[in-house]
Amino acid sequence: MIHGLLDQIQACVSDDDDEQPDVSFVFSGEHELTCQTLVVCGPGPGSAFALQVFDLVPLPVRLEPKEDSPVRALPPPRAPRFFKASDGVVVAVLDTHVSGEYAVAWADTLLSTLTGRPQVLFLDRILRAEWCSCDRRRPEEPYLAGLWTSAFNGSESVPALPPPNFVEGLAAALLSGCEARSWPCLVALALQDGAHMSEGCLLAYEALVPLLIELQASAESGLILKEVAFGMK
Repeated sequence: MIHGLLDQIQACVSDDDDEQPDVSFVFSGEHELTCQTLVVCGPGPGSAFALQVFDLVPLPVRLEPKEDSPVRALPPPRAPRFFKASDGVVVAVLDTHVSGEYAVAWADTLLSTLTGRPQVLFLDRILRAEWCSCDRRRPEEPYLAGLWTSAFNGSESVPALPPPNFVEGLAAALLSGCEARSWPCLVALALQDGAHMSEGCLLAYEALVPLLIELQASAESGLILKEVAFGMK
């Protein structure tokens, strides 16, 4: 009876899924990634923001599935582009979303390549149509909300994502992976109204400027921010 109910609730999930081997990812180019802060940018507004505010130098590293990884229904994500923003800051730009079935393995491989106790920032979006407001009016662009691990300092710059809203996929995998390691991690979600990215969606990330300036002050060689972007002086 229980299995029958589960089949109705999760009709698209096969009983054989639990028996499928996990997909593995490999980090190539360097054995380890050394940085004080890793900024992971989801496709769309997160990546656009990072490309506008940072002066980036490409890094010759890749994160991709192992050749012998099992084939799944959804294709694996494209390898992200890695950039150096300073001696202490690395930026990973995603061109495609990391689907839920790959998120845990992808995040674990990425976090396992990092040395020390780095801070992880994940910049992504949340669609206004999916915002759960509990009979209250949904926020308007520009708006930024986030979730963070217990080790993260600086949460005062980003409003907490109110319940019953939640994160899943890569955002949840990064949060849980960093929490297990006692690393500081912030998932910052810009509200996006509609299917296409707007200026208001990008402007939402202005709330992160104080945190980025703090990173600039703490980086050994100085984090290079483009002053022309978002009115930063």
